[in-house]
Amino acid sequence: MKKTISFLIILFAFISCQDETEPLDPIFNRDWVFSGYQSSSVPNPTFYPITDSLYTYRFKSNGDFTKFIGNYELKGSFQIIEDQINQREYLTLEYDEQSYQLHRDANGFGLIHSCEAGSETLFFEDPETLIGSWSACDGPVLFFIRK
Repeated sequence: MKKTISFLIILFAFISCQDETEPLDPIFNRDWVFSGYQSSSVPNPTFYPITDSLYTYRFKSNGDFTKFIGNYELKGSFQIIEDQINQREYLTLEYDEQSYQLHRDANGFGLIHSCEAGSETLFFEDPETLIGSWSACDGPVLFFIRK
């Protein structure tokens, strides 16, 4: 009995002394779901919430991402950029050739929401919200929340 108790005490002490591992960055392996939009061309725009969106991003820790819009699935790579001047982080997404071709063949249904062909930029408004940059070329301001 003393050996069992001694063993449990040593095991508990060993586990307690282990370094805690850092959690994964909160953007990884989570879905970022389209939650609403605003017009980019009017002052004091109204926010239009979306509650049943089939438009999501999923970012992997290896630098790959997948974007789902309904039945469409686009892929590519991304980087997290730290803007030292504005003290803001943002993501730059580069779509693979197959995804860019899918975007081009979507019969006017834009799948890549950006001013530049084959890439997108998403800004962190806060740790739970990403904002698309499509508004820079007169598209709506798109909002995504972490799920």
